[in-house]
Amino acid sequence: MKRLFAIYVTLISLLGCALFLYTWPFSDVNVQNEWFLLLLFAGAAVLLSRYTIYLPPNGNTFTLESSVYLALLFTHGLHFSLIILLISSFVMYFWYPRKTSWFNHVFNFSVYTMMIFGSYYAYIVFGGVVGKVSIYYFGAYIASFAAFFVLNVLLMTIYFSLRSSTEFRLILLNTIKELIYIYMVELTASLILAILFVFDTIFGLLLYMFIMLLLSAVFRQYSHLYERLADDKAYIEKLLNSLPIGIITMDETRSDYFINKSAMLLLCLDQRKIKEKIREGSEENSLFWNLLTSQDSFQQVKISYDSDEGEREFLVSKTDLIIPHKEPIGRIIFFLDVTEAEKISRRIHQSEKLALMGEMAAKAAHEIRNPLAVIHGFLAFMNENLHERDREQYHIPLLLKEIDRINAIVEDMLLIAKPSAPVMKEAYMETIVQDVLSLFEQTLEAKNIRVHVRLDHVPLQLDSKQMMQVLYNLLHNSIEAMEEGGTICIYSDVDETYNMYMYDSGSGIPTHMQETIFEPFITTKSSGTGLGLTIVKRIIENHGGTIALHNSSEQGTTFVIKLPIRR
Repeated sequence: MKRLFAIYVTLISLLGCALFLYTWPFSDVNVQNEWFLLLLFAGAAVLLSRYTIYLPPNGNTFTLESSVYLALLFTHGLHFSLIILLISSFVMYFWYPRKTSWFNHVFNFSVYTMMIFGSYYAYIVFGGVVGKVSIYYFGAYIASFAAFFVLNVLLMTIYFSLRSSTEFRLILLNTIKELIYIYMVELTASLILAILFVFDTIFGLLLYMFIMLLLSAVFRQYSHLYERLADDKAYIEKLLNSLPIGIITMDETRSDYFINKSAMLLLCLDQRKIKEKIREGSEENSLFWNLLTSQDSFQQVKISYDSDEGEREFLVSKTDLIIPHKEPIGRIIFFLDVTEAEKISRRIHQSEKLALMGEMAAKAAHEIRNPLAVIHGFLAFMNENLHERDREQYHIPLLLKEIDRINAIVEDMLLIAKPSAPVMKEAYMETIVQDVLSLFEQTLEAKNIRVHVRLDHVPLQLDSKQMMQVLYNLLHNSIEAMEEGGTICIYSDVDETYNMYMYDSGSGIPTHMQETIFEPFITTKSSGTGLGLTIVKRIIENHGGTIALHNSSEQGTTFVIKLPIRR
């Protein structure tokens, strides 16, 4: 491909130079007497090639020196145009920075020579007359322009297709698309210049140059202003994208939307899907999307949003999008993920409940336990001294059992209210587990429950008594949740923390209770107090660890306890 490219450039360069030499425009007597005009026109072509016209937003530029060559074709003929091309090419080679090799300058000169030749003969063939400018020659002007345009497109398309691997047809279409409007401007400018030449050549050229250079300066200033605005827009977009708040603006006058990165992350959707849901609505999370598309403004509305990453809580606000001194043109919506804040709020609320319960428990210790001790003492005395028939008649054993149950509830409340600080000693979790399992040995055998233990042998700083209470509560719940023939698995893994998992094959925890299972007085059992898991969580947190519901379904429930490893 490189070899073909070199051959093509060489052939075009030789052909263009041969055409110039064949014509040899210096032999024209009229040209020899017009050296001042030749230098003036050449200077104009150089200035017009130097001062480009910028076309934002794509940053494209074009020059108008071709309008000088075409205008001279119509008014002074082929030789004049070719000499202006030669002089301006020499000046541009020595004036421009040496970024382009002399061979490329020769190639450009040859391309322009062929375009001028083709344009001139198309003008003559279609009835154009050199030196006259009239509406009657409009068809000749169009033919000349078409020849100039077609030759440029073909020569440059072949040039770029040989330099790259892009398909010839695609390069051709893109070149036509980019150049068609530019060459329409070139044709119009060349006709204006030709008309000015008819009235006064020098004055017309100077007037044309002044207007074109002024346009170049204006367009350059406009381009700088556009670049500055584009930079400001990019800066504002970067600023908005860096905010942890989801922002969506809807400009109704232009049907335009801006969606920052946080909005896409929070909604777990890309820009295209968000725009579709705004335009068409969505049954999923319909309340959220209906709020976005409504015409009403509102402030800090809390709303739930379901995504692939789980349910989230958003705090949503919407106001009018207003340009200064104008009516509202749209709406701006911003929303904040308050899921963690809501969890913290719920934890604070739970702590307040626990604190309140602590006060109640402290009072209960004095107000309930003492009377209960008296009642329990009298009932125990009656149980020992009454005849068995009288004990059954007055349900003395049942009363003693219920009194013990009330005492147990009070003890649990006191433990939550004022938990004792753990006495940390080095211990192994598998030892504690085996001690607790021995307490349930008969129950496990009676219900035919299989227990599998696989724990890593890692020394931990624990209060063994409190940890036994944790495991006792969890195992007790697991056994009660299972029918006969169930399975309990206790296993662990170690990373930065010691993670112990406790699985049972019971019926699982109802979905609506899973988030509140550690709150006090929440229970799935008809006879439970709802304090067991609350006590478990308090003990684990006092050990610097965490406990969570890992998963729960009809196939079983798994809790995970994470404890720090003292290294």
